Amino acid sequence: MNLKKLNMGSWKHFFLLLLMGCVTYHSYGQVVVTPVVNPVPVVTVNASPVVNPVITANVHPVVNPVMVTANVHPVVDPVVVTANVHPVVTPVVVNANAGWTNFSGRHVPGTWTAYIENEKVYIQFTGEDWDTGRSFLLPELGTLPNGNEGTFKVTREAGTVTFKGIFTAGKGHGFYTFAESPTFKSYLEQKGYSGLNKQLMLDIFFTDINKSYFEFLKVNGYAAVSNEQLKDLAQQDLNRKVMEDYFSLFKTESWGHPSLNKIVELREHGVNARFVNSFHQMGYKENIPLDKALELRDHGVSPEFITSIQKMGYEKISLDKAVELRDHGVNPEFIYSMQKMGYKDVTLDRAQELIDHGVNTNFIKSIYALGFKDLTLDKAQELIDHGVTADFIKKMRDKGVKVNTLDDYIRLRDTGFNE
Repeated sequence: MNLKKLNMGSWKHFFLLLLMGCVTYHSYGQVVVTPVVNPVPVVTVNASPVVNPVITANVHPVVNPVMVTANVHPVVDPVVVTANVHPVVTPVVVNANAGWTNFSGRHVPGTWTAYIENEKVYIQFTGEDWDTGRSFLLPELGTLPNGNEGTFKVTREAGTVTFKGIFTAGKGHGFYTFAESPTFKSYLEQKGYSGLNKQLMLDIFFTDINKSYFEFLKVNGYAAVSNEQLKDLAQQDLNRKVMEDYFSLFKTESWGHPSLNKIVELREHGVNARFVNSFHQMGYKENIPLDKALELRDHGVSPEFITSIQKMGYEKISLDKAVELRDHGVNPEFIYSMQKMGYKDVTLDRAQELIDHGVNTNFIKSIYALGFKDLTLDKAQELIDHGVTADFIKKMRDKGVKVNTLDDYIRLRDTGFNE
């Protein structure tokens, strides 16, 4: 009997010790967590915690228990660790200090890609919410890092772009930073320009707008450049070379002296000397008015479009006719589809009329399938104009309406006989 009491007492002491251990466990907050972590890159945070052990990028799938003690003093908000810790943890990967070796073709803010061709370097820049391509003369970039990581710079009056990255076989990629020039920014402010944020200064850098640029504009009759015009010139990359081409175009085509705003409009619509000259090279010798050049571009008329129509067997068409055809959706594909079905003598005006009335090969084939093989284009157009479709004919037949000709179906439709 005494032995049983002694044993019961011992068990009570045992459970009491366990309870004290739990209290001690809770008091000192020492939790041993053994999560199973997927192998991921380390999250690099700009903090200075006193934490042991240090985990590097070579994370193994199973991590040894990490003892989190009260001696942790990170410069971050405290994280409360409770007993409900899940064993599988998948952290978000963020590496704020990613180097050029981690580029892997990603287009994220502050990155660049490039290729070299004909003594020029064509660089694509990626910003916060934009992408832009610029070209530089090879000597302006100095010695490029070929085969190994390196840095190079481009310095202009507006500031300096510093590149870090690598070139291999004429192609490169990496990261860049821009430092605006306080001196040139002050010069612009003294000229009355405002709103010169970092993005605008970078655009000014890209376009290579400098003190001599303003003198160049002045000599060519553009002495006054407003704040908004400066922004447009920079954003549209209207650099000195591009402006020289426009001034030459104005003289050749007798466009007079267009305003800076009109030049910006031409640039935005893609009208330049190359575009205008392409029409001259295919036989349109007369000067092309400025507004006509804009109209051609806006309506999608190009030398390639005109050539494709002429190859279908049509004689030279006027630029006005080309615009009209484009507006009505007449293209080589439509003409070819009609010719393939046996309609060989479709004029451009007729093709335009057919499209306007909704006649196409799909409609013609649907009427063919009902047994009307001798359908003319005039009759096809008449059917559509009166609302007679293949579905209408089928439903009339299903209702037991007995008529023999397409004209009969047109009369049914015109008398109000509906489906």
